Amino acid sequence: MTKLIDGVILAGGASSRMGTNKSLVVFKKKLLIEHVHDRLSPQVNKVWINSNVFLEQFPKDQQFRDELLPDAGPLVGIYTGLKSAQTEWVQFCPTDTPLLPCNLVKKLFEKTKNTRSVIIVPMVNGKIEPVFSLCHKSALEGLKAFIFSKKKKITDWINQNNFETVVFDNPKEFYNINNKKDLKKIEP
Repeated sequence: MTKLIDGVILAGGASSRMGTNKSLVVFKKKLLIEHVHDRLSPQVNKVWINSNVFLEQFPKDQQFRDELLPDAGPLVGIYTGLKSAQTEWVQFCPTDTPLLPCNLVKKLFEKTKNTRSVIIVPMVNGKIEPVFSLCHKSALEGLKAFIFSKKKKITDWINQNNFETVVFDNPKEFYNINNKKDLKKIEP
């Protein structure tokens, strides 16, 4: 299964609420992005990093910058990730979720066997987690036009596509760290 899916860590945001690059914030003696990379890596063929600054902790040839509008949000990272990935399916994860499920890709990919949906999204407590979408390359169709229409919400784009959800029971695995207060909530 892992050979069929590339992973993309979305790390291109401004991190304005954190006041510093979230990827480089330390949590449990490791950078946030290292936690995400370590959890995602065994689940996929290759991990790509969408960042607008070079992260010296990772090989340069595994990093890419947004191709379209600057500051247009994570959808541009998804667009560029779908173009950069070398597999038909691409798993996206944000850089600020160090506890992401170790079975994320397996559970989402399992759903692809019984559907023609091009996007599979985790659902936790009745809400979708759009930044953790598993997307087929065909989801690229129409995404560029959607971005240039100045729409930024991933959920709006997902709703325009053929998508399915998969229920996950542990909301802590999807907890994202937007600021120092969030970080203190999950630190031991």
